Amino acid sequence: RTSAVISDRMVEARLTAGLPAAGRTILASAAQRMFLETLPQLVERALMYRSVDSQTMHALAASVEDQEYLRSQLKLLSLVAFIGNGAVLPRVSGVSNMPLETNTVVRFRAPPELQVMVELPNQGTVVGMGIRQGVTLICGGGFNGKSTLLQAIERGVYNHAPGDGRELVVTDATATKIKAEEGRFVCSTDIRPFINNLPLGKTTDAFSTADASGSTSMAASIQEAVEVEASTLLFDEDTCATNFLVRDGRMQQLVSQDCEPITPLVSRVRELWEAKGVSSIMVIGGCGDYLDVADTVVSMHGYVPSDATEKAKAIAQCMPVVIEIPQIKYGPALNRTIIVPKELAAHKPPKAKTRWSIALFPSDKLSSLAPPTISDAGAATRERTDEPEVFPELDLTALDQLVSVSQTRAIASMLQLATQNTRRRTMRSLVSDMCTTALGDLPAGHGVAGNLARPRGIEVALAINRLRYAQIQP
Repeated sequence: RTSAVISDRMVEARLTAGLPAAGRTILASAAQRMFLETLPQLVERALMYRSVDSQTMHALAASVEDQEYLRSQLKLLSLVAFIGNGAVLPRVSGVSNMPLETNTVVRFRAPPELQVMVELPNQGTVVGMGIRQGVTLICGGGFNGKSTLLQAIERGVYNHAPGDGRELVVTDATATKIKAEEGRFVCSTDIRPFINNLPLGKTTDAFSTADASGSTSMAASIQEAVEVEASTLLFDEDTCATNFLVRDGRMQQLVSQDCEPITPLVSRVRELWEAKGVSSIMVIGGCGDYLDVADTVVSMHGYVPSDATEKAKAIAQCMPVVIEIPQIKYGPALNRTIIVPKELAAHKPPKAKTRWSIALFPSDKLSSLAPPTISDAGAATRERTDEPEVFPELDLTALDQLVSVSQTRAIASMLQLATQNTRRRTMRSLVSDMCTTALGDLPAGHGVAGNLARPRGIEVALAINRLRYAQIQP
């Protein structure tokens, strides 16, 4: 974050203060109190060691150090996530990060078969559930904690402060949530592993659309995440397109594989792991076909997890299903090139409006630079008109792991920085350049930016992929 700068000489805190006013007149006496009384009190209470609870401060530092260490050990332990015993996973509400604190809260307890012990630098030995690399299903009845567990894993890419309840919920740093996103923009993305042979001979090796369906958006999102080296994908059946997840035996009989462009994820999820090294954690409540392809099955009942792997395998043997074999191999990861045109910031630089939205102020010239797109059904090439198409904002609503508007501000500044270098680069190279630039060196307009936070490279890439003005090529 740029809100605080620490050096050997000083601690600098940055904040914004609104001057007290009546209409267009500054209230001098109130402003004087703010600067000469209130602000010094804040400095004394927050920045002076003598005013801080040193035990709490050191506990925070130790907790963060332990979480960073634990995350660094996941790959060595062949894990993609760890949920410590005693963790409080449920939140007060769907829009709060505060832990639910009632007498009925069920603290997390790892099933014996999945228990892992880890020695941490400060806390010592901790015990919890290790989610192994490969394909993991989280199953169980409705309202029994499946999505709550996945949401905790989803946020485990970040460290948590003591008292959050999730201090020992740690996830692979590249874990990426994938969901259906109807209407999203897709550009020059090879989605053949999942969608191929569209009607009228339309190809999908460099698929573009201004209005993706749920299935094509998921196919594109997986490919885009793998392109920037995500090694764990997270899926919740509730937010996925059903026809992308599975195609049951009856539909296979009704519509032959030759006539179905979609290769469902159930036919690819093992190949993603075995050929690409990409693990999947999936909340599954109704698609039983996934029992045939899972390495581990966790069952949630009454918010308590149990290992149901052997039971799932027995059911799969007794009730076999036919999972179609894909007609083509997965193929290499994307390696597209991109230019963020300087016209994107022609009038004003991109500006974060909310956590999920960036306002854009491009020149009219950009409408002629946008790539041609095909409709999601592949029926026709989108015709150009003399009327320029304007997209006034970048929609990041689907980026569930973007957790602060300060991160969105940083992405907006990174987009402005990208317009200053118009040479064509690979997506990986562009994202790497953005994420290795110090936050303090990002364009900040007037003065010093004190309200930026570092986003993950994954979110930066996902944002660029949704930027309708980006010039992306295979």
